Parts: sequence; structure tokens; C-alpha cells
Amino acid sequence: MTTTSPADPTDPDVALVLAAYTAYARGDIDAAVADLDPDVDWVEPEEFPNGGAHHGRDAVHKYLSAAYAMWSELVSERTAYRRGEEIVIVHHMRGVQTDGVPLELTAADVFTVREGRVVRMHAHADPAEVL
Repeated sequence: MTTTSPADPTDPDVALVLAAYTAYARGDIDAAVADLDPDVDWVEPEEFPNGGAHHGRDAVHKYLSAAYAMWSELVSERTAYRRGEEIVIVHHMRGVQTDGVPLELTAADVFTVREGRVVRMHAHADPAEVL
């Protein structure tokens, strides 16, 4: 299915996911994982630092904390799309890593939300794979 127009930001599931990105961008990892199911399945591309599968809220907290710690400056821009029951976030990050090297990347994160909790997230290094 092709996703072409942004999702309604007032959709409760979309708002929940976008709030987690806002929390992450300010370094509030506790708030970023607050709406994850305790048994969430979280999959990052293997080519990402610490990529792979992470199971459970605590494992995702550890992953996101390490990912955020890599940045000394971070600008996070995201666009949400609704694709049936899934929420797709195209996430563009740019900034400077703690080693002084500038970095810019875009990924697509696919979320499944049930009863106000994220139960699954699968990230794709190439947004074209999803869109």
C-alpha cells in the first residue's frame, strides 16, 4: 500500500507516537517509552548502532538512551502517516555526534498501537521500503 498524505495529528494513536518522538528529541527517554507495552517488540536495522531486535520496555529504554547519547546536537523532524492500523513515521535526524562528526539520516518507523500502547515498532533504514 502506498502512503502519500500525512496522518491527522489529532488521531489519538498518531498523537501518542509523535509525543514519544518529541520526548526523545529533548532527551526525556522515560517519557519516550512511557506508552510502550511492557512486552513491546522493537526492531532496528542491523546497520544502525546497537541495531537488531529489542524486546520489552526496559530494553527499548536502554537502546534509546544509548542512541540519544551519541548526539551532542540533534534536530529531529518527523512526519506521520496512517496505513490501516499502522502508523508510519518518517524520521529525519541531523546534527553533530559526540565525536564532532556531523550526521544526517532518515528512517521510516512502523508502529502498531493497541489500546493506547505501542506493541510493535519496526524501523527501516530506507523509507522507500515502507512508503
